[in-house]
Amino acid sequence: MLAKLRPGSAGFDLSLLTRMVFSCLVDADYRETEAFYDRLDGRSAPRDWPALADLLPGLRAAFDGHMAGLGGASALNRLRGEILSRVRAGAAMAPGLFTLTVPTGGGKTLASMGFALDHAARHGHRRIIYAIPYTSIIDQTAKIFRDIFGDDMVLEHHASIDTERPGAEAREKLHLAMEDWAAPIVVTTNVQLFESLFAARPTRARKLHNIAGSVIVLDEAQCLPRKLLMPALRMIEGLAAHYGCSVVLCTATQPAFDSRQLQQGGLPLAGRELAPDPAALARDLRRARIVRGGAMDDPALIAALGNTPQGFVIVNSRAHALDLFAAAKAAGLEGAVHLTTRQYPAHRRRIIADIRTRLAAGAPCRLIATSLIEAGVDLDFPMGWRAESGLDSCVRGGVGRNL
Repeated sequence: MLAKLRPGSAGFDLSLLTRMVFSCLVDADYRETEAFYDRLDGRSAPRDWPALADLLPGLRAAFDGHMAGLGGASALNRLRGEILSRVRAGAAMAPGLFTLTVPTGGGKTLASMGFALDHAARHGHRRIIYAIPYTSIIDQTAKIFRDIFGDDMVLEHHASIDTERPGAEAREKLHLAMEDWAAPIVVTTNVQLFESLFAARPTRARKLHNIAGSVIVLDEAQCLPRKLLMPALRMIEGLAAHYGCSVVLCTATQPAFDSRQLQQGGLPLAGRELAPDPAALARDLRRARIVRGGAMDDPALIAALGNTPQGFVIVNSRAHALDLFAAAKAAGLEGAVHLTTRQYPAHRRRIIADIRTRLAAGAPCRLIATSLIEAGVDLDFPMGWRAESGLDSCVRGGVGRNL
């Protein structure tokens, strides 16, 4: 390791090495203590997970079967198939850093998982970690993967996780897996991932050594917090350089993380794009036309919603969203729906399911939401308004996922 310290990053590399060693020691200590008390109680903690290498043939077969069932003759499905094929072909590239730049609607969630499975099979990675910035979309992503691979293959770990699933042993296994991330596929938040990578607390640092040797997909990579961007990029680069990780920066709007204008320089991303011709994809997959609508007060927004049976308004604050929803109800708008991070995850899931049902049936659906709806929630409206600081954009056309 000392021979591989990178010029200009030696201090950071040594700090990461120290964290890795600390993680191994902490996990060993916890496991020894747990085993001691298990022997006294005559029980065994359900910590065993199959190795990813043993599971990959079945996981890849399940993935291929799922993708085959999504086939169709439409131009969009053909383009998604081309994207998937190209991305999976990139799995043969040497481990390291990758970008995946696919516009909304191009199927990058499934394409990135296909890449991760093939890349792990070819290069021997130990697990797949899918990190997402918002809990508002982690539910739907984890559900997609569970539907494909089965509940017992996917660990979902974030602050709003519901561990009250049937079966005491299943609940205990999930709880224990959240401590060390020993599961083959982990779906988590950026907060959980990066707090573990930089943690000084033993309980959080415990899982760090299990992140080594992983394929890490950073979904919506443009959402990495700007104030913490440089340490996050250095950590991503360190994991790829020294700990056998492959990291995929997955987004519709790829940040300039390779820019030399960044402090300490950018990431080495040249020639590491997995998608075929992102500029052409942006043209081919354009689904919305954005028109500046000018300043609109609440009565104007309510009037605009009243003129379309299916539409939505996004505002900056939860308080504003609640006031606007109350105004919509007072105006008698049929199908008014309110969506905010203040709602419990289970309630949000029910509301989103109801929205999808209304949209599919052509029923009135007038959604008023905070920005949680912008980052990957899979909905498709014909029209929407984004209100911010008195400036509004009117979005016409098929609007799904990111606005």
